[in-house]
Amino acid sequence: MGDLFLPVIYGSVREGRVSFPVAEFVEAELAQRPGVETRLYDPRDLPLGNLVRRVHEMATPERAVAEFAAAMERADGFVLVTPEYNYGYPGTLKNLIDHLTHQWRRKPFALVGAGGISGGLRAIDGLRLVIPGVGGFTVPIAVPVQSVAAEFDSNGPKDPEKWRKRLTPLFHELEWYARALQGARSAGSAPP
Repeated sequence: MGDLFLPVIYGSVREGRVSFPVAEFVEAELAQRPGVETRLYDPRDLPLGNLVRRVHEMATPERAVAEFAAAMERADGFVLVTPEYNYGYPGTLKNLIDHLTHQWRRKPFALVGAGGISGGLRAIDGLRLVIPGVGGFTVPIAVPVQSVAAEFDSNGPKDPEKWRKRLTPLFHELEWYARALQGARSAGSAPP
């Protein structure tokens, strides 16, 4: 089957984002997988603003927004990397998700949380409620990154092999579901 496009989407625009190196590492590791194309999308680079109109309702979306929507349409699945703020995922990530509609449908999402002692598990749990609402689904495995500031710095993980081992099962799951659904979508077997 053809190659997979599995973008990584980071979920915060906050200053001093200590979990951004997690997203960079996830993208770099995913890029090493045979048959996988990926790219890291940072909401700081997307002039979405607060949701007033979804992208398909905009008369002329800004170029970066139109390119993002087209890339998400082409994607076979996604990795969401999110910090946990106040027992949930950032509003920025929800806003980004809400700007699109059909681009998420019938596609798998892998979830990576980053936080303190729970590693972003509450953010992950919150996303497990939201993703089905936009027509996607989350793969069974998730990766929490506990004490993110102690595990990662601006250069990446302090123990790269540890995090490679933790991410590998997540990538396997995402690729399996993405390939299965890629085939189903190309066969036209999905209901309208």
